Order: sequence, then structure tokens, then C-alpha cells
Amino acid sequence: MKKLTLLILLAIAPARAADFQPAPPPADVQEALIAALKNGRNTAAMVEYIDAIATVPFSSDIYEISFKGGNNEILYVSKDGGYIFQADIIAVPDALNISRERRDALAAAKGLANTADPAPAAKSADDPPAKPGKKAGDGQFAALASELALKETKGDGKRRLWIMTAPDCSMCKTLEEQIGSISDVTLYRYLYTHDDSSTQRAIAITCHHNPNEALRDYLLYGLASEDKPDEACATAAADKLRRIREETGSSADRAELPVLFFPDGEETRVLAADGDELDRWITMHQAAKTDSDKTEDKRDDTPAAAPDNATPATASDTNDSDPAPTDSEKTAPLDASQPPQPPASEAPAAPATETPAAPGSDNRPPAVQVLRPQ
Repeated sequence: MKKLTLLILLAIAPARAADFQPAPPPADVQEALIAALKNGRNTAAMVEYIDAIATVPFSSDIYEISFKGGNNEILYVSKDGGYIFQADIIAVPDALNISRERRDALAAAKGLANTADPAPAAKSADDPPAKPGKKAGDGQFAALASELALKETKGDGKRRLWIMTAPDCSMCKTLEEQIGSISDVTLYRYLYTHDDSSTQRAIAITCHHNPNEALRDYLLYGLASEDKPDEACATAAADKLRRIREETGSSADRAELPVLFFPDGEETRVLAADGDELDRWITMHQAAKTDSDKTEDKRDDTPAAAPDNATPATASDTNDSDPAPTDSEKTAPLDASQPPQPPASEAPAAPATETPAAPGSDNRPPAVQVLRPQ
């Protein structure tokens, strides 16, 4: 099953897109589509969360999928079930965002917040982008204050990713396997719990001397520390878990986990195929740099000036000094307006040629696992 993230611009004629009314596809088409999704890679579990399959105004070979519960997400699927599209569909004549209109209609029907509502301001530089329309307890998994998360810095930590996860989440194990190969990222993991057993396990993980390692060990290997957390830590951890549950709401379905939140506001319940693709996603969805960020990066890259009292090194100062050039090796001073030229004795390198990838090689984009939307 493949996922394409794109913006589709469509000219719809003769009917206006705003006048289109979604309808179920013929029964035989719907049955064939469900059967194809059940046989897809990691899409069988998704089928039970499908609420409706509907026609779209621009094609008889693509359908809209909406999901049950407190979720107004929609996906598009090809008629044969071979491709899933996560996209915004724009009708050119009407300048109408069909996808946004449908999400708003679903949200209204389910009593969810309007996504057009302004997003609250982030309280901390570590906080993820606030989600427009998110209200406490509305059943949506949305980015929360970073103080509620387990923070882990890998490498230089310049990139960022926020994750809603849980100790008893099977697909969260797959995500942890992918994260193992990724560096240079700061991770914020929120633990979602739904009963006393999962809450006690999350408290034990949070109060471990290395909580992120404890979560990985439990998800990947089923290893759990038997040490009882001290009362103060257990109380503080229980309060954080309660706040996460209250913010998310009791109608949230943990079967949707994990949920990933990126600095540019992207949110997805779709897992990458492997660690390399997840690494590309993290880079692609970092927030655009501000002018002050660019200035800071430029300052970091500028070599430090030599001190005023520094004296030039002589040949006796190092054994690695190059001998002085002979008259035949000396060249004229470079003209700053001209690009540097190679020595005449060096022949220009032959242009590199690309060898086409053999059929069936691994140079194609990997498939994407689609995970349990509502």
C-alpha cells in the first residue's frame, strides 16, 4: 500500500464542486475495495475503523474514506485499493478546498472543534505547534505541552519530533524499531494510558532512571524493571498521565496510536516503511527557519578569527609543512572576478555518468505502512 502526500488542483466541470453531494459507491465496488484493503500491508486493522466510503466530485476511480470516533480525518483511495492518498483537493473554478470542507462537515456532524478556530500560542520553545480547533477532552490526539513528555536528545538534537505512544501499543513497537537508527533529533514521547494496568506500567517507566530506555525495553523486548518507584515520583508521574488523558479525552481510541507531530504542523497516524523513510519525513517536516535562525547558523559556521598576537608558523614549527613551490609551480595571483582554474598539467575529469538502477533494485521509494485511523 503506497501513500502519496500532495496538493491536487482540479478543474471540475460542469457542476460546481460546492454543489457536489458525496454518495456511497456501488455495493460491489465497496466490497472489492474493502477486500483489497484487508489484504494490504498493515491495512487490515484499518478496515474496522472505516466509517464510510464515498464518491468524490472529480473521479469515478478514487473514493473518500472517513473514520469512526472523534476524528474528522479523511483519506482518498484508488478504486482497486492499491493506493492511498493523503491530500488536499482544490477545485480550481470555485477556489474551494474540497478536503477542508469535508473535514469541517465531519467535525460538525461529530460535534468536534472547528479547525478554523485560532490555535493557542505555544507556552514553551519545546512545545509542538498548537493544533487549531483542539479543545480539551474532544477525543483527538493532539500535541500537548512538552512538560508532559519524556524528552530524549539523539546526536545534535536539532530536528524535533513529538510522539503520542503507549506501553501497550503494538504499532508503537514498530515505530521504536525505526527510531533506533535515527540520530540528530530531539524526541518528545507522550504516554497515553487507558486503565489502571497501563497507568501503573507508565508510572514505572516514567520513574525509571532512564525512562526512554525503559520504554524501549518494554516495547521491543517485554523487559520491565521490578523496582518500585518512590512515592514522590509516582505521584508526579500519575499527575502527568492524568493531564494527558484529560486533554485527549475518554473517547480517544488507543488503537490509533502512535501519532506523530512535526514542527511544521504536520500530524500523521501513518507510519513510514522503515527508519530511513522516517528520517526523511523528520527532515522534510521541520519548521522553516526564521531570519534570526539563519543568522545564528551563519555565525556558527564562521571560522574564529586569529588572535592579534598570533605569529605565522614557520617550517620549523611542524613536520607537515609543504615545501616552498618552485618557479615552475608558481601561478599568477587569482582574479577575484574569475573562477579558480586547475593547473595546466591536470586534465579535466570526465563527466560522471549515472548507472541506471537494475529492475527490482532497492533504489525505489519504500512502501508506507498505513496505521489504524479511526
